[in-house]
Amino acid sequence: MLRLGLALVALAASAPLARAQVSVDQTDVPAAPASAREGGQIRLPDPYPAGAAGWGPALPGGRTVSRWAEDWSAGSLARVESPLKAAPLPGGSFLTLSGELRLRVDGDRNGRLALGDDNVQEVVRGVLGADLRLSPSIGVYGELVTGQVVSGRPPISSNYRNEAAVQQLFVDVRAHLDGMLVGAMAGRQEFADAPRQLIGIGDGPNLHRTFNGLRLYAHGERVRFGAVDLRATRLGTGVFDDEINWSERLQGANVATVLSSGPAGPAYLDLFWFHTDQPEGRWADKVGLDRRDHRGARLWGRRGPVRFDWTVVRQTGGFDGREVDAWGLFAIQSFELSDVAWSPRLGLRLDVASGGGSAGPGALRAYTPPYGGAGYLSEGRFLSLTNLVFLVPSVSATPTPNTEVLVEYGVARRFDRNDFAYAGGLSPYEGTEALRSPDIGRLLRAEGAWAPRSWLTLFVAMERFTPGKLLRDVNLTSGFYANMGATFRY
Repeated sequence: MLRLGLALVALAASAPLARAQVSVDQTDVPAAPASAREGGQIRLPDPYPAGAAGWGPALPGGRTVSRWAEDWSAGSLARVESPLKAAPLPGGSFLTLSGELRLRVDGDRNGRLALGDDNVQEVVRGVLGADLRLSPSIGVYGELVTGQVVSGRPPISSNYRNEAAVQQLFVDVRAHLDGMLVGAMAGRQEFADAPRQLIGIGDGPNLHRTFNGLRLYAHGERVRFGAVDLRATRLGTGVFDDEINWSERLQGANVATVLSSGPAGPAYLDLFWFHTDQPEGRWADKVGLDRRDHRGARLWGRRGPVRFDWTVVRQTGGFDGREVDAWGLFAIQSFELSDVAWSPRLGLRLDVASGGGSAGPGALRAYTPPYGGAGYLSEGRFLSLTNLVFLVPSVSATPTPNTEVLVEYGVARRFDRNDFAYAGGLSPYEGTEALRSPDIGRLLRAEGAWAPRSWLTLFVAMERFTPGKLLRDVNLTSGFYANMGATFRY
């Protein structure tokens, strides 16, 4: 694997530099690209700002994590000379092919803070996508994926090791109506039009999280609406043995508006409601039906050197016959000290996720992200976004136009002293519910990304978790996690 890493660095060093924004700052607001390519329109343009349209996170060079959201008719992407990008077909159709190869090495020392629980895992993700635009109003997108684990300790889940799966396959129909873009997406698809503390694509594993069903949208210049009725995908490990889990459901609706725009930067307000049915929901040592409503608001954007992303969520419903009454508050903000010479930026993040009720009768008051990204708090899975108060100062910089680095140091405490402290995957640290100390620990996290070309990103990340008094009292030790790798995107 060392030889592979040296080869990747040599390849990157030999490539001519291109300006590629590598976004490590979690409050970055991407700019909207142009919507039409000279010589013909491939897709009906979206009047709502592209960076806030709910199509998923942005990537270097104008690409996106959900590759179907890329529009190669956009001027920012049309300058990249790539074959089979918006290639014309007879009858006025266009075909765009995409691909991804990700190579990554993950290493754990004292996993879950248990002395001697060490593991090294090498993983490979391969994706092939095709976007067929039959007309500017009608398109079909399909995506095949394979996930391989070269080395690592079992058990290995199906979103890491999977011979071949249909990751996405849907029809997108859209039209302009009274100045708005209205449309529907039907089939298997990714969905991330929600705060990432609630619903994420799941880019850490080899396979993304996908759903099956219908998504409706209506976008104007300053307001947009959305609604979904989806069923989860249940993955197998073989060849095309993935299936629809009809009993696991995601429904919801949202409305978003542009509060302000201009030279100082945009500001947006998103209001949302989602309902989740998870028949195999897990909480502490129990498995049962988790049925919740998630209502909330997100205010986010940029004002001059300040970026902000504030979300509040209320959860109600039930788990395994018990009432659920929980909430979360997430505030991310950063300040750019200078727009020249590394563009240093200071950040401060506060995550508050309610807890309580896990170890006794009555309402369950612990916040649960039903499909939240595992890496939001910690790629090393030292923490879960439940029964937690997490204060995280940070500093980030861009040493070159295509490089970003981030260092943060988080202090984690329990919200409710009568509830567990939780590791990744909502797994409780056993014995902590009987102790009184609120001090969970400290997390030092550093990560960097370098994109010498728009199609290549090299990355590295390291985390060290130091247990506080609460975890030391149950005989847990410090843990370390690191990853490195490369992603090639066509």
